[in-house]
Amino acid sequence: MRHRTSERLTAAARPVTNLASGWYVAVPSAELRHRPRRITLFGSSYVGWRGSDGRARVHSAVCPHAGAALYGGKVVDGTLECPFHRWRFDESGACAFVPGRRPPARAALTALPTRECSGYVWAWYGGGPPRHEPPDLPGLGGRRLPGLRTFRLADPTRATTRRILENTYDPDHLVALHGLTVRGEARIVFPDAPGAKGDGGAADDEPAERCDATLTWPAYRGALGTVSDAVGLNADEFTLRMRGWSSCQEIEYYADGRRLYRMVLAVTPIGEHHSVQHINAVVDADGRGALGWLRALVHRAEVQVAARQDLPVFDTLLPGDRHGIYVPGDEAVRRFRRFYQRWVEVAERD
Repeated sequence: MRHRTSERLTAAARPVTNLASGWYVAVPSAELRHRPRRITLFGSSYVGWRGSDGRARVHSAVCPHAGAALYGGKVVDGTLECPFHRWRFDESGACAFVPGRRPPARAALTALPTRECSGYVWAWYGGGPPRHEPPDLPGLGGRRLPGLRTFRLADPTRATTRRILENTYDPDHLVALHGLTVRGEARIVFPDAPGAKGDGGAADDEPAERCDATLTWPAYRGALGTVSDAVGLNADEFTLRMRGWSSCQEIEYYADGRRLYRMVLAVTPIGEHHSVQHINAVVDADGRGALGWLRALVHRAEVQVAARQDLPVFDTLLPGDRHGIYVPGDEAVRRFRRFYQRWVEVAERD
């Protein structure tokens, strides 16, 4: 049902607003194979394809000759061939071949900067060259079928990029929405990140590259604590370490210093009020033998259930990046919002 909803909304995508400059998921690597693929990003249509070297490219989807959709064409001799008049475009987007004629110098496609890592093809949003690289986690490659300890989620939602990403900076919702009652208080701190300049940078400077944070909370209590104690999954302290960019996050989760899983949280901004939330995760073996595998499956279920609990709320949020009423527990969210808006300014300036 969610997949069909995504297709319907994609067809009516409108240009996004208030979008930060950064790396966004264009398509999972495993879904970009031998034939060109239609990609809807930022409210516009693009074509994804692989050149002669196997590298992924993302170009504007319309042939400059007669307006044919290039994702209906094919790859010929390392070039993208239009299905209408067989014009061909090379990996830079330049027109390399026109049957019986010299290629017009003005015939070129817009090329988005791309990278391929962590199981995704990423496209850069914002003018100028990319200012940093997307997250590249080992073990999150381009496998089409998940393993027992690896999994991916791709969920369409009406939430904006900022609303999806700021959720990680909101410790209060762990209890309010996910029911993670703990024996104490959840805390979030902001260690200095590379390029950090206070709360997102001085007015005349480039913004900080990342908004890193560490979220900690003590052992679970109540019914969850009882079950966790019984199967050896409770801990004196749980820690979530996040490297946070304006468009994606790299997350590691620990129990008493023992890493349980790591993942990439990313977004495809299809159009205004239509995004896809991506999660690509690998769960560490939590101990030896069958018990270790059982615990790993429990950790996998934790991530999947939490992600799916967020979606009904995301889908019913008021449109846009609203601020609302702030309380003291929202300071981390406010800090991320300030950071994010600095990168919106970069996109609008460039």
